[in-house]
Amino acid sequence: MNKKPRSIRPDDFEIIEQMPGVVAVARDADMRLFWCTPAFFRLTLGAEKQEDMMGTTLRDILTDSAAAEREALHHEVIKTQKAISHYQFSDDIRVLATVFPLDREAFGHDGILAVLKDAPVDSRTGSEEQIQVLSSPNLYELHVLSSRELEVLHHIAKGLSTGDIATQLSRSNKTVEKQVNSIHTKLKTHSRAELVRYATERGIQSFTDEDWSSIVEGARRVRRELREQA
Repeated sequence: MNKKPRSIRPDDFEIIEQMPGVVAVARDADMRLFWCTPAFFRLTLGAEKQEDMMGTTLRDILTDSAAAEREALHHEVIKTQKAISHYQFSDDIRVLATVFPLDREAFGHDGILAVLKDAPVDSRTGSEEQIQVLSSPNLYELHVLSSRELEVLHHIAKGLSTGDIATQLSRSNKTVEKQVNSIHTKLKTHSRAELVRYATERGIQSFTDEDWSSIVEGARRVRRELREQA
């Protein structure tokens, strides 16, 4: 008989803090941060010290659409009191995140603990097919690529030839070759093999065509929001 997983308690934070490199953050029901690992702090720009991050929300570090997508998932965890895992593309790496509910009695309030780990080469097989993928990415080096170049990069990561990519995307071979050359220039890669390695090390090939299309559209939306905020 399977036992229901217990909720997160305060003493669990002490264990997580002793795990090198673990990226984790705890938020209350209003999505205000009240605890995080040093690794999460180092990934987040705009705060000089970890204490400065206390009380910040997802909307302080993400665009509205990206924050809303994560908030909806976090509120679902609080509502159901069940952990939910999802994939996301964060800092150009395929990441597996699991969001756990907090123990209401132990903390005195509702909330979540999100734990993230790199999942660059995992395939979406078996039970993982049920794990959703967030559409709003956080691009770093790949921010310089256009939406069309991001589409091409995904097919390169899957090992497709220029001709296959052209057929898949309904473009001419010449257009795809031009886009590949532009990707090389922007990412400072010098060969197809180097570009394939660059993309596969980040787990891009493990996203389905549908999921990657959603991520590309999400990147377009995030860019638009950033321009409007500027």
